[in-house]
Amino acid sequence: MRVSAKTLILLAMLGALTVAYAQSNAPPRADFRFSPQNPDTNTIITFDASSSRDPDGTIVKYEWDFNGDGKFDETKTTPITTRLFDRAGEWRVNLRVTDNRGATGAISKIVKVTEAPVTIRRALLLPPSGSAAPGSTVRVVITLRINQTMNGLGLDEDPPTGWMVKEVQNGGAILKKSELQWLWTQRFSPGQIVAVIYDLVVPPTAPASTFALKGLLTSFSPRLAVAVVGDSEIRVAR
Repeated sequence: MRVSAKTLILLAMLGALTVAYAQSNAPPRADFRFSPQNPDTNTIITFDASSSRDPDGTIVKYEWDFNGDGKFDETKTTPITTRLFDRAGEWRVNLRVTDNRGATGAISKIVKVTEAPVTIRRALLLPPSGSAAPGSTVRVVITLRINQTMNGLGLDEDPPTGWMVKEVQNGGAILKKSELQWLWTQRFSPGQIVAVIYDLVVPPTAPASTFALKGLLTSFSPRLAVAVVGDSEIRVAR
């Protein structure tokens, strides 16, 4: 089949326009803010990249590297995320954004994290599905890392109403089971690690929903009251 010269010219022009269009894609500009500005190891930091912009399209992907090693720890399609840092120091946080035509932009910022007097974390041991079934047991592990000399530590946990609690490991504390409070009478030194473990039994009648746990750690010396951070929700699926 013979193609006319006019058709060849039109095809060439179309190809040139396609190349020009592809090459005209301006890269997005990455930017983010974080709060609070002076976090410690018990502070959940919110990272907000909604100030990132793409001049000729939309941003479709946000990739976060929270320890500056060049490997992205989290990929999201929305601009806001949160993070806890387990150790004090200056952490380089990298953000890479990708627009709807594949162009990228990146930015780095330093987040200075101070060390709290005690670092506390809650971990929930859930099935691989991430959900608990009615009547099942969820193990709760709370770990305290002591960073300075402390006296009069107390831990108060508030599980969902009506859920039964089974004590597993009290970490040397006196447990007031009726109120789910642990009290330590000994003096703690920097470097000590304490673990409290208990089981929560999901009621057989629990509806399919998400249930929250709250906790508070207090100290007499130094005076402090800090919320337990880490895992805080149990999703029940029927």
